[in-house]
Amino acid sequence: MNQPPLSELLGRRRPLRLPPPPDFTQLRRSVERVLERHGRAEPPERNPERLLAEMARRIETDDWTRVPMSFATRTARVAFSADWRDRKAFDPVRTFLLAEIEASTRTGFLNPMVRIYLENFAADAPAIRRLGHALARSSGKIGAQWRQLLENVPRLFDPASAPTDLAERMDGMDDIWNGLRKLGIRQPHAPGLMADAHLALIRRLAPRLDRAEDIERLLSWLRPQGHEPLSAGAPEAIGALLAHWLRRSPPEDVKRLLVERLTELYGHPKANRNAVWNTVPEECERLFLHWITGAHIRLLFRILAEVEQKHMWRDREDFWWTLYEQGRLDEVWIAFNPEGYRAALSRLPPETRESSVPFGRQVGEKDKSLLIMRIGHKIVVEGTYNFKVHIFDIKSPSAPKLYLRKYDVADLRSRRGAESRAHHGDAWQSWVRQRI
Repeated sequence: MNQPPLSELLGRRRPLRLPPPPDFTQLRRSVERVLERHGRAEPPERNPERLLAEMARRIETDDWTRVPMSFATRTARVAFSADWRDRKAFDPVRTFLLAEIEASTRTGFLNPMVRIYLENFAADAPAIRRLGHALARSSGKIGAQWRQLLENVPRLFDPASAPTDLAERMDGMDDIWNGLRKLGIRQPHAPGLMADAHLALIRRLAPRLDRAEDIERLLSWLRPQGHEPLSAGAPEAIGALLAHWLRRSPPEDVKRLLVERLTELYGHPKANRNAVWNTVPEECERLFLHWITGAHIRLLFRILAEVEQKHMWRDREDFWWTLYEQGRLDEVWIAFNPEGYRAALSRLPPETRESSVPFGRQVGEKDKSLLIMRIGHKIVVEGTYNFKVHIFDIKSPSAPKLYLRKYDVADLRSRRGAESRAHHGDAWQSWVRQRI
C-alpha cells in the first residue's frame, strides 16, 4: 500500500490543542484567607541579644561576608521593638540601620522596614520617631507594596500625625476593614500604628455614636465578617458606644442592637466575662447589665409564649417588668427547659452557640424554665407552671448562684432556708414585694 507523500501528510496536520490553563482563583482566595487570618508573623528570635551583638560586631569590623538581607531585617525587628528600642547599648545598630534606609534602593530591605515601623509604632518612642523620619526621607524609593498607603496618608511616617491622619481616612470608609485592606494594610487589627489609629477613630466617632449608622459601622469594624473580634482598644470602643446613654435612654432598636452585638462579640459581663470588660468604665458596664436584665426578662417570656402556648404568663411578665422599670432588679439569669433552650439557642449567631451562650439550662424537669434574680440582698427564683416563687437570703449557703450553665428544680426545691409561695391570684405579688 502506497503511503501519501510527506508534504501531503504535513498539510493535513491538525492544530495542536493545548488543555486550558488551570484556574488558580480558588487557590489565590485560600491563600488570601490564610494571610488575612494569620498574617506573615515572623517567629520570635530565640536569642535577640546575641543577634544584636552580632550585628554590632559586624558594623565595628565592617565584615559583611555571607550576610543575607534577612539578617538586617531580623535585627531591625528586634532593635525597634518595645523591649529593645530604648537600650542605649544598641544605639549604634539603630543608627547603622537608619543610615542604610537612606542609602539603600532595595525594596527587599525598605519594605520590611516600613512593616517594622507600622507594627512597632509608638508616637512617644524616640527610636520610632527616628525610624519614621528616615523612612520619610526615603519614601520615593519604597516599593509598590506601600505606595497606595503613602498616597492616601502622606504623613504616614510622621509619628505625631500618622494615627489621626489614618483615623480620618477610616472615618470616611463605609466598610473600615475592607477599606484599609484596599489601602494595602493586610492586618487592620494589628498592633502598633493600627492600634493608635483605632483609638483616634474612637475619639472621632464618639460624639456621633447616638446615630445608628455610626454604631453599625463601629460594630462592624470591631468584628469584620469572618474574623475574630478586636481586643486591643475594645474597652474604649465599648465605653464610647455606651457613654451616650448614661443620661438618657436610647431608642429600643438601638438598645437591642447594642445588647445583641456586644454580648455576641465580648460575652456577658458576668456569665462568660471577656477580659475587655475589666477596663470598661464601671458606670457603662452597670448600664449594660441593666439593659441585659430587661432583655432577659423579655426573652424568657417570648420563648415561653413560643414553646408553651397553652399557658398564659402575662401577669408574671408584667409584675417582673414593673420591678425592672423601677430599678429593683439588679441581675437576672435564665435557665430554659430543653425545648425552650433549643428555641433560644436557634436565635443566636452560629459562631457564638458554643462560646458565649447568654442563658443556662434547667435539666431536672422538662416543663420547667427558671428566672433567677438578684434583688438587693435576696436571690429570687421564679419558675414556670407549678414551681413556687422561692426567695433566699443572698448570704445563705443554700442560695443558688446566678450564671450557672445548669440548674435542677428538684435541687432548688430541696434547699433549706428559702421562703416560697405559689402563684394563686394576685396575693403572691404583694408577698414578693414585702420580702424584697
